[in-house]
Amino acid sequence: MPTRIRPLSHGESHDPEVNQMLADGRDGWWEDSAMFGVIGRNPQLLKAIIPVFVSFFGQGSVEPHIHEMMRLKTGQINDCAY
Repeated sequence: MPTRIRPLSHGESHDPEVNQMLADGRDGWWEDSAMFGVIGRNPQLLKAIIPVFVSFFGQGSVEPHIHEMMRLKTGQINDCAY
C-alpha cells in the first residue's frame, strides 16, 4: 500500500510565507489546503507553483465547473479521499 504524505497545516511550516500560502489555500479561492499542504513540504516548489495555479484558476481562466471536474478527476487518479 502506498505511503500517504500528511499535508502541512497552516502554522506548521518554519517558513511564514508557506504558512500564509496554506492559509490562503484553505480560506481563499482554492478552498482546499490539502494539496498545497503536501506541496508545502517543499517550500520552494510551493512558492513556484502557487502563481501558476493563480494564473489558471484564480483569474477565472478556467470555468468553475471545469475546475471542479479537474479536482475530482485528480482525486480519482491519485486514489485520494477528495
